[in-house]
Amino acid sequence: MSQHLDEVRSQCNQLIHAFAYFVDHREFSEAVALFTENGEFERPDGHVKGHTEIAALWANRPASVVTRHLCGVAHFTEISATTATAVTPFTLYQTQHEGEGLPQVSKPAGIGEFTDKFSLTDDGWKIAHRRGMPVLMYS
Repeated sequence: MSQHLDEVRSQCNQLIHAFAYFVDHREFSEAVALFTENGEFERPDGHVKGHTEIAALWANRPASVVTRHLCGVAHFTEISATTATAVTPFTLYQTQHEGEGLPQVSKPAGIGEFTDKFSLTDDGWKIAHRRGMPVLMYS
């Protein structure tokens, strides 16, 4: 049983970190594919459901917006054969950048938490519901 729990944790952790990578590297269709077909994504600016609505979150993101999500260790609060729930702290860096050179950032935009509910699908583990909320903001 412990080996099964470790495998679930591993696969769900891969989803958590893949999401951050895909969003930060502007591979938005790949980020959307991490969700179940009717997956939900909540953020301070709204709550969307399904691949089409999730994709719309990033459809008009200017190319000048640069982000990096640094995810901490996920704490799993529930694991079963077909579902899992985890809370993952993250630090968000965000800036505007155009042209040559490295983007400049003076401090993180904030510290938040992803609360994820995962579901085992025919295509493997997917995010069924993600809630990303700030917990600390820099002044």
